[in-house]
Amino acid sequence: MPVSGPAAQAQAAPAARRARAPRAPFLLLVVGLLCGGLVSLLLLNAVLAKDSFRANGLRKEISGLRIEKEAKQSENMRREMPDAVAKNNEYQGLGPDWDTARVITPDKPASRAASDGQTPAGQERVPGTGQ
Repeated sequence: MPVSGPAAQAQAAPAARRARAPRAPFLLLVVGLLCGGLVSLLLLNAVLAKDSFRANGLRKEISGLRIEKEAKQSENMRREMPDAVAKNNEYQGLGPDWDTARVITPDKPASRAASDGQTPAGQERVPGTGQ
């Protein structure tokens, strides 16, 4: 026969405590997982920061190389200017060759016009007519 009353409740309370799972291992598992996640996030952040520093360094290097390229292009353009070429020729002992210079006189044209002997666009030459 079942017993009811305060005696039955006293007997059921220790049985309920024994049936409950221990909390300590579960709490240790949860705290361990949280700590592991935190450590993995910190490591991931450190790796990404390292890559970011490397990328910034490469950007600065590329910028410096672009500036150097532009400076060299500017120097080459300056050296190709007529005044710079003439000074370089004088430095090397070179000068203008006046013996083979072509002199243009008003009574005798030095060359023909670009359109001399050509037909207008879209027209063909007719043999025997000179046009």
